[in-house]
Amino acid sequence: MKNKRDNIELTGVPLKIYVYLLESKEPKSVREIAEALNMAPSSIHYHLKKLVSIGIIKRDINGYTVNKKINIEGYMILMNKLIPRLLIYSLFFLGVLIGEIIVILKTRIINVDRGISLLTTLIAFILFFYEGIISKKKLF
Repeated sequence: MKNKRDNIELTGVPLKIYVYLLESKEPKSVREIAEALNMAPSSIHYHLKKLVSIGIIKRDINGYTVNKKINIEGYMILMNKLIPRLLIYSLFFLGVLIGEIIVILKTRIINVDRGISLLTTLIAFILFFYEGIISKKKLF
Protein backbone atom coordinates (compact mmCIF):
# COMPACT_ATOMS: atom_id res chain seq x y z
CA MET A 1 0.00 0.00 0.00
CA LYS A 2 1.98 2.98 -1.30
CA ASN A 3 1.22 6.36 -2.89
CA LYS A 4 3.55 9.25 -3.79
CA ARG A 5 1.47 11.83 -1.95
CA ASP A 6 0.20 9.77 0.97
CA ASN A 7 2.55 6.74 0.83
CA ILE A 8 -0.50 4.56 0.18
CA GLU A 9 -1.10 2.27 -2.78
CA LEU A 10 -4.22 0.17 -2.99
CA THR A 11 -4.42 -2.99 -5.05
CA GLY A 12 -6.79 -5.92 -5.33
CA VAL A 13 -9.73 -6.10 -2.94
CA PRO A 14 -8.90 -2.92 -0.97
CA LEU A 15 -8.85 -0.96 -4.25
CA LYS A 16 -12.21 -2.41 -5.29
CA ILE A 17 -13.71 -1.50 -1.92
CA TYR A 18 -12.26 2.02 -2.09
CA VAL A 19 -13.60 2.64 -5.60
CA TYR A 20 -17.03 1.24 -4.71
CA LEU A 21 -17.30 3.47 -1.63
CA LEU A 22 -15.91 6.48 -3.51
CA GLU A 23 -18.58 6.19 -6.20
CA SER A 24 -21.38 5.47 -3.69
CA LYS A 25 -23.57 8.40 -2.75
CA GLU A 26 -24.38 7.10 0.72
CA PRO A 27 -22.67 5.00 3.43
CA LYS A 28 -22.63 1.26 2.78
CA SER A 29 -22.73 -1.69 5.16
CA VAL A 30 -20.40 -4.67 4.96
CA ARG A 31 -23.19 -6.79 3.48
CA GLU A 32 -24.01 -4.20 0.79
CA ILE A 33 -20.34 -3.94 -0.20
CA ALA A 34 -19.98 -7.74 -0.24
CA GLU A 35 -23.05 -8.16 -2.46
CA ALA A 36 -21.96 -5.40 -4.85
CA LEU A 37 -18.46 -6.85 -5.21
CA ASN A 38 -19.68 -10.47 -5.17
CA MET A 39 -17.40 -11.42 -2.30
CA ALA A 40 -17.70 -12.95 1.16
CA PRO A 41 -18.67 -10.51 3.93
CA SER A 42 -15.84 -11.80 6.14
CA SER A 43 -13.26 -10.90 3.49
CA ILE A 44 -14.81 -7.46 2.99
CA HIS A 45 -14.88 -6.88 6.76
CA TYR A 46 -11.19 -7.81 7.05
CA HIS A 47 -10.16 -5.36 4.32
CA LEU A 48 -12.45 -2.63 5.66
CA LYS A 49 -10.77 -2.88 9.07
CA LYS A 50 -7.38 -2.41 7.41
CA LEU A 51 -8.63 0.57 5.38
CA VAL A 52 -10.14 2.15 8.50
CA SER A 53 -6.89 1.62 10.43
CA ILE A 54 -4.86 3.55 7.83
CA GLY A 55 -7.46 6.32 7.67
CA ILE A 56 -8.74 5.96 4.11
CA ILE A 57 -12.20 4.72 5.06
CA LYS A 58 -14.27 5.79 8.06
CA ARG A 59 -17.09 4.02 9.81
CA ASP A 60 -20.12 5.70 11.31
CA ILE A 61 -23.59 4.64 12.41
CA ASN A 62 -24.88 4.40 8.83
CA GLY A 63 -21.96 2.42 7.40
CA TYR A 64 -18.63 2.97 5.70
CA THR A 65 -17.60 6.00 3.62
CA VAL A 66 -14.39 7.36 2.10
CA ASN A 67 -12.49 9.46 4.62
CA LYS A 68 -9.56 10.52 2.46
CA LYS A 69 -9.22 10.68 -1.32
CA ILE A 70 -6.01 9.16 -2.60
CA ASN A 71 -4.28 9.32 -5.95
CA ILE A 72 -4.62 6.22 -8.08
CA GLU A 73 -2.12 6.05 -10.90
CA GLY A 74 -3.76 6.49 -14.29
CA TYR A 75 -7.05 7.81 -12.89
CA MET A 76 -8.64 11.11 -11.89
CA ILE A 77 -11.35 11.64 -9.32
CA LEU A 78 -14.03 13.85 -10.83
CA MET A 79 -17.23 14.45 -8.83
CA ASN A 80 -16.67 11.26 -6.80
CA LYS A 81 -16.20 9.18 -9.93
CA LEU A 82 -12.96 7.47 -10.84
CA ILE A 83 -12.23 8.41 -14.46
CA PRO A 84 -9.35 6.85 -16.42
CA ARG A 85 -6.99 9.53 -17.71
CA LEU A 86 -7.10 7.84 -21.11
CA LEU A 87 -10.78 8.79 -21.40
CA ILE A 88 -9.85 12.43 -20.80
CA TYR A 89 -7.20 12.18 -23.52
CA SER A 90 -9.77 10.66 -25.87
CA LEU A 91 -12.01 13.69 -25.32
CA PHE A 92 -9.14 15.93 -26.44
CA PHE A 93 -8.84 13.98 -29.69
CA LEU A 94 -12.62 14.06 -30.11
CA GLY A 95 -12.49 17.85 -29.88
CA VAL A 96 -9.73 18.00 -32.48
CA LEU A 97 -11.70 15.61 -34.71
CA ILE A 98 -14.83 17.75 -34.49
CA GLY A 99 -12.75 20.83 -35.28
CA GLU A 100 -11.27 19.15 -38.35
CA ILE A 101 -14.72 18.09 -39.56
CA ILE A 102 -16.04 21.64 -39.13
CA VAL A 103 -13.12 23.05 -41.14
CA ILE A 104 -13.70 20.51 -43.91
CA LEU A 105 -17.44 21.27 -44.01
CA LYS A 106 -16.88 25.04 -44.09
CA THR A 107 -14.14 25.05 -46.72
CA ARG A 108 -15.48 22.06 -48.65
CA ILE A 109 -11.89 21.15 -49.42
CA ILE A 110 -10.55 17.68 -48.72
CA ASN A 111 -6.98 16.96 -49.70
CA VAL A 112 -4.53 14.24 -48.74
CA ASP A 113 -3.17 16.19 -45.76
CA ARG A 114 -6.61 16.78 -44.27
CA GLY A 115 -7.62 13.18 -44.92
CA ILE A 116 -4.54 11.83 -43.16
CA SER A 117 -5.03 14.28 -40.28
CA LEU A 118 -8.69 13.30 -39.98
CA LEU A 119 -7.89 9.58 -40.05
CA THR A 120 -5.05 9.92 -37.52
CA THR A 121 -7.21 11.91 -35.11
CA LEU A 122 -10.09 9.44 -35.47
CA ILE A 123 -7.79 6.49 -34.76
CA ALA A 124 -6.25 8.28 -31.74
CA PHE A 125 -9.72 9.01 -30.35
CA ILE A 126 -10.88 5.41 -30.81
CA LEU A 127 -7.73 3.92 -29.25
CA PHE A 128 -7.68 6.21 -26.21
CA PHE A 129 -11.41 5.74 -25.66
CA TYR A 130 -11.19 1.95 -25.96
CA GLU A 131 -8.17 1.69 -23.65
CA GLY A 132 -9.88 4.00 -21.14
CA ILE A 133 -12.94 1.76 -21.04
CA ILE A 134 -10.76 -1.34 -20.67
CA SER A 135 -8.78 0.21 -17.79
CA LYS A 136 -12.02 1.13 -15.99
CA LYS A 137 -13.33 -2.44 -16.36
CA LYS A 138 -10.05 -3.86 -14.99
CA LEU A 139 -10.81 -2.29 -11.62
CA PHE A 140 -13.77 -4.61 -11.25
